[in-house]
Amino acid sequence: MIWFEWKKIFERRLNAIAMVLGYVLIGICVCAWISDASFYDEATQTYIEGIDAVRQKQHVEAQTEILSEEYVTWLVTEIQSAGLDMESDEAYEKIIRPMGDIFMVVAKNYTDMREKVIDRNAVNEIDLTEGAHFYEQRMQKIIDYLNMDFSFGNYKEIEKEYWIQKAEETTIPFRWGNMEIMGMLWDLAAPGFYLVFVIAICVSSVFSSEHESGAAYLLLATKYGKNRLIWTKIAVSVLFAVGYLAVGILLGAGAIGVLLGFDGAGLPVQLWDSVIPYNLTAVQACVANFAVLILISVTLVLILLCCSAGLRSSLATLVIGFTILIAPGFFPMSKESGLWNHINYLFPIRVIDLKTMLGSYVSYAVGNHVISYVEMTVIVYTAVSIVVMLSIKKSFLRA
Repeated sequence: MIWFEWKKIFERRLNAIAMVLGYVLIGICVCAWISDASFYDEATQTYIEGIDAVRQKQHVEAQTEILSEEYVTWLVTEIQSAGLDMESDEAYEKIIRPMGDIFMVVAKNYTDMREKVIDRNAVNEIDLTEGAHFYEQRMQKIIDYLNMDFSFGNYKEIEKEYWIQKAEETTIPFRWGNMEIMGMLWDLAAPGFYLVFVIAICVSSVFSSEHESGAAYLLLATKYGKNRLIWTKIAVSVLFAVGYLAVGILLGAGAIGVLLGFDGAGLPVQLWDSVIPYNLTAVQACVANFAVLILISVTLVLILLCCSAGLRSSLATLVIGFTILIAPGFFPMSKESGLWNHINYLFPIRVIDLKTMLGSYVSYAVGNHVISYVEMTVIVYTAVSIVVMLSIKKSFLRA
């Protein structure tokens, strides 16, 4: 029975084409990321590209091993002494390009949390009388953000205390190093999200095809048709989703590892954004992001199985699946309703980017308890999965 269900998924031509294209897309993305990598070699005054560029960047540890207050103060002093507008071409050529990523990390730390673009000139405004106060600025930036007045509602005191304590528990000073390879691993979530669409295509007909072919009535009359068959379909669909997604991500990650290694795996996620209040390494964050992707895919599979069982239409089920994945991307955030915003945050297209989630300071206050954005995502998707899974059998029998 299990073998037959596996065979049905893999024998459909549409499914096979979609699955192959999904893995091809991952391969194309990995090749593009590596070929687009570039590094400006000051010694030769030329750009190095591709694998060599990434390997060159692995030597950025020569700048410093940790982002200490003393080092940041020295760095900012060097920047300010140039007396340049950091948005100018001259500043890019003389300051930003030679310094590389470390300039952006420092500048972002002094940029307001509400800004989507790094304020490069923020480093020119730092008062160095008593040092750069890099980590003090980080905490002050977080506190100022939490104390702001928002039109859709302000943070409760319990939420402020929660986030401030969490941010203060972050290990400092940050280790420094090259994050380019980890960035590539992180970016696998983008083609990984396409694999979720492939999964939706493959499972949309699991139950509805039985009705469309007329086999449902015969199957329901068999000894195991109303029980074991249904749970077999659910188990195979979930295992397929997890397996297909995991294999795709592992192939992409494996290709990156073989070609470039995994340099930077132990570096803190704060090198992506200093305000992230979680003690995670880059590789731990990547693994967590892939886990969230799998959670999304499993929940979607169970929702589609319920629709497939009840609607008797593969096309209608597929449309519902694509709508769940795509439509919320067009839902705007409200300027007045905090409740709507907190609901909007939980749609698949928003939780797919764990990096943004980690630094967003979205929380859900329930009584005297604060649930972080990440925790609420796991709770909601797990709860929805359980409820929907228990409804599949009833939907198939009723249809």
